[in-house]
Amino acid sequence: MFALRKIFLALGFLVLVLLYTIPPRTAVLAFETWRDVNAVQAAFDGDENNVTDAARALLGDARAWHAELAPFIADAARFAWLPHYGGDFAQVEKFAALADELVIAAEPTLKLYDALHENLASQRSFGAALIDFSRANAAQIELAQAALTRVEHARAKIDERELSPQAHALLRTVDRALNEWDAALRLLGDAPQLLGNDAPRHYLILAQNNDELRATGGFISAVGVLRVERGEISVVWFGDSFAVDDLSLVHSPPPAPLQKYMWASQWLLRDSNWYADFPTSARVAQGMYENDRHLKTDGVIAVDMRFLPRLVQAMQVELDGEPLSQNNVLARLKASWQPMPPGDMSAEWFKSDRKNFLSELMNGMLTRFRAGDIKTNALAQALWRGLREKSAQIYLNDADAEQAILDANWGGAVDAGAQDYLFVVDSNVGFNKVNARVTREIFYDVNLGENKATVEIVYKNPSRAAEGECDLLKQHKDTTYASMEQSCYWNYVRVLAPRGSQFVLAKGVSDAGVADDMEAVTAFGGYAIIPRNTTRTVKFDYALPARLIHNNTYSLKLQQQAGAPATPLTVRVKIPDDYSVRGASHPFTWRGQNILEFQEMLWQDTTIHVYLNR
Repeated sequence: MFALRKIFLALGFLVLVLLYTIPPRTAVLAFETWRDVNAVQAAFDGDENNVTDAARALLGDARAWHAELAPFIADAARFAWLPHYGGDFAQVEKFAALADELVIAAEPTLKLYDALHENLASQRSFGAALIDFSRANAAQIELAQAALTRVEHARAKIDERELSPQAHALLRTVDRALNEWDAALRLLGDAPQLLGNDAPRHYLILAQNNDELRATGGFISAVGVLRVERGEISVVWFGDSFAVDDLSLVHSPPPAPLQKYMWASQWLLRDSNWYADFPTSARVAQGMYENDRHLKTDGVIAVDMRFLPRLVQAMQVELDGEPLSQNNVLARLKASWQPMPPGDMSAEWFKSDRKNFLSELMNGMLTRFRAGDIKTNALAQALWRGLREKSAQIYLNDADAEQAILDANWGGAVDAGAQDYLFVVDSNVGFNKVNARVTREIFYDVNLGENKATVEIVYKNPSRAAEGECDLLKQHKDTTYASMEQSCYWNYVRVLAPRGSQFVLAKGVSDAGVADDMEAVTAFGGYAIIPRNTTRTVKFDYALPARLIHNNTYSLKLQQQAGAPATPLTVRVKIPDDYSVRGASHPFTWRGQNILEFQEMLWQDTTIHVYLNR
């Protein structure tokens, strides 16, 4: 205790010395920046009229900081000899140039925002206003894109190989923001086509339940179609996913695991999202809807239950005279769940009982949307955060718009990259909602000298223990949503690896081997059962393609499954004896002489780079 007190006293003394030595102007500027950051956040959260003023104040702070730090920026390269952070100091001028271009590029986008906000305020129809704005401001959109291109050129001059993990983290934030910024401008330019200015557009809506996890986010429990014509949105149809199918028609056989473990004889729309690549599954769903409902759609929008609280909070919807909020919407949704009736599932039952809550919710939101009675900033933030966490995913038939979606990583695509790759995909094939409780942790070991890899997934199922073994047939007798959350976990697990990988062995699963999936990857799969109140480990060993090290760099692309919670991940990389480590993009710990260990919380896609010398 005494030693700890001495440490705190020493830290306190250092803080006092630092505060004493900071020039008054710097201290004032730090306070003003803190104040303006809070003002920007407050403007986005509530005061939409003050967004650009608050943003411009923050940009002014950035210019002031550049002036304040100019002497340090000019001399920073002198500290390139420092260990660990030397590469950061060597490129301070490049970072400063990037910051300057960011400040310059922000102004044309802020002008667009001012004009858009004024345009939306003057019209009752949100969609029509967006079309008019896009057409009238095409030149200004191009100016904003040109300014953003200059930012990208400044970013490209920074040599990532020389940076610390902390500087890498900053660059990852910048890179993602630039990709999203660029995509937003491109989609704004495409708004007239996407919103049906020339011809009506139809968009397929998939409501995915991530408590029953599937490859792209969850079991498709409800389906709808929106018609958009000249910005005006209407509901063509919305209802239970079981009610979509025309069972008088012939459907193709489903993927083998659905046939074997869920006894499916036909591939129906509710199971269309079997493949983790959302564009692939979206096209499958479109084809099925067109086959059964005779309507061709122009895109697919999928959302899971994590997105609902964000959306409801942004749109302030009421149902039955009671306000919905981010705190009560999921509880009300689960309370509305109805089990399958015994015997025939009549059309009348679908109409009166099944998924009524979601239909009423969609109608309530559309009513507010059509009336322009929404907070555009709050809605934009909800959508942005949903796309980032993959609780919302978009696929568009329009090639240019779809490319913008993919470039921003909003489209849920499998992106294997050029070197090593890992994507763990779980699919609940147990007719229950146990993913509300099940957790997983991933361990990945790769030997770069021998091109060998091992993936271990540790599943924990905290469901209450019950008598008897896991009985899948008994699962259908659950009568409440809560009872479906307490069960065994029947899981078909896939590991997506670089194309050309070779299966060696698996443990903890049955029917293990190469699994059917898209051509860009090699998939290994198997069937795992995790009983109640149990922890089980699934393991896959496989050989990777040769030449994982390119230009003295090893890169591992990691993708997080939509619908899954943030996943603890440990990556251990064994370096060949004839290489030494120069640096890495993420913090790591040495485990032995030549093993690097990375520990991450995987909530979004990321790429780990290890830079080597030979």
